Amino acid sequence: MALRKPNAIVRSCMLAVIFLAALFLSFELLPSAKADEEVCLKIALPEMADHVRSAERYRAAMAEAGLCVQPVWLPNKRTAVSLKRGEIDGVFASGETIRQSAGVPLVSGAVVVGRPKSLLITADDTVKSLSDLKNKEIGVWLGDDHGKQELVGLADIVTVPGGAGMMLRMLRHGRLDGLLIDDFSLNQTEGVPEGYRTIELETLTTYSWLRKEYEALLPQFDRGTYLFRAALEPEMETETKS
Repeated sequence: MALRKPNAIVRSCMLAVIFLAALFLSFELLPSAKADEEVCLKIALPEMADHVRSAERYRAAMAEAGLCVQPVWLPNKRTAVSLKRGEIDGVFASGETIRQSAGVPLVSGAVVVGRPKSLLITADDTVKSLSDLKNKEIGVWLGDDHGKQELVGLADIVTVPGGAGMMLRMLRHGRLDGLLIDDFSLNQTEGVPEGYRTIELETLTTYSWLRKEYEALLPQFDRGTYLFRAALEPEMETETKS
């Protein structure tokens, strides 16, 4: 009896050690698995009038592609700052300006989000192109760095907050001689004011941009982007980078 008791104590201690080790390992593995499940990318959508409906379509399309996304409503000016601060994980943008202004490593998807046309709206019949804008006050959407670059040295640039609606109100009230806007944003408003005309400047190509740490998710992200475009414009064919 004297020998059995120490053996029993040893066995109990060994079982306790094994149990604690298993418990420790389970807690070590649980956070990483849970973290993978809870990855939900915050993506800034462009300013648009129907942002609530577009956000729901975008969330549903990405969910179908196997990704959790949280659409974020941000003014254009704040997207680069928010990327730099880590407040968002991606954004819709044209060209390379977002990569330069964000100042953090970004990767772009392969599926085209859209091809908005850059338009100049003016009532001045003497204006035929950007080179005719000398001494004209031309409105540019706050945060539209590409638009500002187009006008440097050609016009007096007025940056306008508040989106397309604010720009058009300033134009109608005579506070601007013209403005730069894309056709998608224009179509989200009441359209070209009476007495004004549009001059088409160029077609921009918009892609989805993600922070580089999410590069492995690009195939799913491209699939979700394709589904999102199909939901917005069913007749539109898929476009990818050549």
